[in-house]
Amino acid sequence: MTLIFDYGGVIVDLLPARCITAFERLGLDIRPYLGTYRQGGPFALLEEGRLSVPDFCHELRQIGVRHDATDADIVAAWEAYTTGIPAERLRLLSKIHRHYPTAVLSNTNPVHWRQATDLFFRSMGGSLSSYFDRAFVSYELQLQKPDPAIFHRVAEELGEAPNDLLFFDDSETNCEAARRCGWQARLAPADSGWFTYFDEEGLLK
Repeated sequence: MTLIFDYGGVIVDLLPARCITAFERLGLDIRPYLGTYRQGGPFALLEEGRLSVPDFCHELRQIGVRHDATDADIVAAWEAYTTGIPAERLRLLSKIHRHYPTAVLSNTNPVHWRQATDLFFRSMGGSLSSYFDRAFVSYELQLQKPDPAIFHRVAEELGEAPNDLLFFDDSETNCEAARRCGWQARLAPADSGWFTYFDEEGLLK
């Protein structure tokens, strides 16, 4: 059985209020574009791989970001959305990885995923591969959860029967979409609530 984890809110902590403030300093209220589990407008297009980062920055200037804001300013404001991965989560994920094939499945974008791979998963001396065998991210697949196509695509790429995939996500909508595609799924509450599914050695209870 392969264990598949959502990234935002399950592995990494999110601070939307900090990000909102960062963009307000650049002249844009991004609250209409921020969804609980899925973004809107240019933010959604970035996560769907339909905008490059430079084009994303250009689009944000068209809808309110100050025209003197550089791409680096805009990227830094968007980076403020994610805050890092607590050490206890990385330690448990490392144990889980010893016992099971593991993967990430996330609606994310190149800005946040670069933070993940360059910084957050390296914070304890490892890397993404220390915790996961595969990563499936929306901007590369050009698909987003809860679209059934993304679940079918992941199962196909893993070469496994859907029932052999166990998915952890903090959205019941995404969990139910996975179940309709034949996957097993468990709701993974924020603040490490999903720890209760595992024992101290990283084995499923």
